[in-house]
Amino acid sequence: MRRFLLALVLAAAGSSAAAQTAAKPRPAAPAARRPASAPAATKPAPAAVTSASAEALNAALQRADEAFAAKKLDEAASLYAAIAERQASVRALLGLARTQTQRGEPQRSLATLRRALVLAPNSEEVLSAYARVALAARAPVTAILTLEPLARVLPSVMEYHYLLGVALMQAGDMPSAVFALQDALALEPNRAVTLVALGLAFNSQKLYAEARAPLLRSLEIEPENLEGLAALAESEDGTDELASAEAHAERVLARQPGNSIANLVMGLVRMKQERFADARAFLERAIAADPLSGRAHYQLSLACARLGDTAGQEKHIALYRSVQQEVAQRLAELRGAGARPSAGMKP
Repeated sequence: MRRFLLALVLAAAGSSAAAQTAAKPRPAAPAARRPASAPAATKPAPAAVTSASAEALNAALQRADEAFAAKKLDEAASLYAAIAERQASVRALLGLARTQTQRGEPQRSLATLRRALVLAPNSEEVLSAYARVALAARAPVTAILTLEPLARVLPSVMEYHYLLGVALMQAGDMPSAVFALQDALALEPNRAVTLVALGLAFNSQKLYAEARAPLLRSLEIEPENLEGLAALAESEDGTDELASAEAHAERVLARQPGNSIANLVMGLVRMKQERFADARAFLERAIAADPLSGRAHYQLSLACARLGDTAGQEKHIALYRSVQQEVAQRLAELRGAGARPSAGMKP
């Protein structure tokens, strides 16, 4: 998978699902299924808030919120944690998880949100936060098991279909990702980030012609979207439109030299032109930006072979196989968790 690009797709998500449909009454959100890797919290819950302590609790939460807004993350984390120790406060746990995420501690944030789920297993806000943090922690199966019931029970919330598509892409289940992203586009057809994600899902299955329409549409909406332009270049390389692929990839690299997909496309184009030394340089840059790009490792192994670099060839074919094994393990975990059946990525 392309780690950095999926992170960008996720970061580009619009307003939260709750904001999008705040005016509409909703059914209760479903409790998330717990994968084997996510044990239940065993710590006893603090005592419930009484009416006498509600005012003090709100004041404490306000201080924590103000610290977070001022980007005093250590202070905010300490305040939220202290509140959560004293009171059964979902809001405090959500604040603590948000602070831990901002501090780059997704695993700790997940553990905090599991505590929140014990208190509020059907809370849409908690479930949504849990799924997002799971994606940031590269735990796509956990995210999928949370998002599938949310998308099913709340089918009008575009964000859940979109995030489910991103999670399925991260897990390597591209065919299922396409369906989820198409569901999101049915609700918001002109959302560029979803169109780019759909194009990437098609590209990852070598369905380059199918990727063209959503990618072109994304660029009509956001002409300067570099991820959309890089994905379009990959699609063009896949249909042997090498001049267009090269031109579009070079446009991306002129503004973003470390773009993994654009470097991959330039490597692919140079391989077809039998300029193997140049191809190796571009493919090495692609891997530097995205070490989990199986396709870049595979192509780099071919370039090394052409250049007589046996050690390099063996190294990158081994890394390619390692990436493929990781994808296979995630897909097996999906099947074992009772999620939808899936298909692996193509090299």
